[in-house]
Amino acid sequence: MEVDFALNLASTPRSTWTDGGLGKLRFDESDDGVGSSRLFAEYRGRIGRTLWGHVVLDYVPDGSPGLDVTEAYLDFKPLPSSRNKQQWRFGAFYPPLSLENGGDGWSSPLTVSYSAVNTWLGEEVRPLGAQWSMRRRLGYAGSPHELGAFAGAFFGNDPAGTLLFWRGWSLHDRQSRLRDELRLPPIALHDESGATVGHVEHRLEPFHEIDGKPGFYAGVRWQFARRAAAQVAYYDNRADPHAFADRQWGWHTNFMHWSGQIRLPWRMGLVTQWLRGETDWIVGAMADGSLMPDSRLVSDELDARFVLLTRPIRDSHAVSLRYDRFDYRRPGERPVLVPDTGDAWTIAYRYRSSPRLTLMLEWLEIESARDLNGILFDAARDARESVLQMRITLSAGSNER
Repeated sequence: MEVDFALNLASTPRSTWTDGGLGKLRFDESDDGVGSSRLFAEYRGRIGRTLWGHVVLDYVPDGSPGLDVTEAYLDFKPLPSSRNKQQWRFGAFYPPLSLENGGDGWSSPLTVSYSAVNTWLGEEVRPLGAQWSMRRRLGYAGSPHELGAFAGAFFGNDPAGTLLFWRGWSLHDRQSRLRDELRLPPIALHDESGATVGHVEHRLEPFHEIDGKPGFYAGVRWQFARRAAAQVAYYDNRADPHAFADRQWGWHTNFMHWSGQIRLPWRMGLVTQWLRGETDWIVGAMADGSLMPDSRLVSDELDARFVLLTRPIRDSHAVSLRYDRFDYRRPGERPVLVPDTGDAWTIAYRYRSSPRLTLMLEWLEIESARDLNGILFDAARDARESVLQMRITLSAGSNER
């Protein structure tokens, strides 16, 4: 079990997205001060000789507040009869894409906030299904080279991409839980003179099945001891953009994902991820399931990447520097519509005084531009947002690994 206590000092012209605003941070200036940002309990243990269970119960005070589950799955690890080590996973879980979120409860051990890539994976990508994976040592016994592969089929991820359009990319540490219902920024309604006469409210349930079609993902990974690793993967939720159920429309989202890490001289480490894909959806789709007369199918491009450098200082201290670049574009429009583009810098310091107590200090600054802010939301196109966060994490108990 872990509990996070946070001190936040934000500077942003936008209200936080967890309150239905357009801000890219988890906190705005109204949240300045000390509070608890997350409390979670994680169980990971052996159920049988070849069967393991994993559940993460998560409490957060914002967005759709309360106690809920972020992950719940079973791992079946058959006894190897060859050099291939295989594993089956069943339940609700993250695809094995992130090289950044390797801590308990899918947290990052290096920074408070996650990169734009992994923030979005934590918000909208959580398959409910089955996954097969395999690892094999290459060459002679004890060789440092290892090759792996994985593939999964899932349901319940049809709205993936919705939040990216409504709010844009973001950087924070809040993970959507399986039953979350999140507020989206309200669309401004205008009269013939251009004056705002009202707003339309929408909500998002990120892990919803709409069209009954399974999605899939697959990837391969190479690793050289603990010095270097590289991975490439493909994800496709195969959602039907014309499908509607329970106030939700399908968004057909697919992407390629590349990642790598390497140990550098002077005890430095480098981690990078790059996600590039597209999402197809219907402009003019209404919250009641109807379509406006001028509705049409559009295809928007997604692109986000980051590079992170980290270096330990003695045994208990570490510093990390990360640069993010993100884009969300509609290239078919003339002129090109820019729903969201920008970059971010993050610098973080971590001090682990004991296995039970960790202190992290982080500065995060985001500069972004969104044409949609002026078109749909009566808000400024450009914004610079920053936050200084101090996080104290208290841990109790242990997990059997």
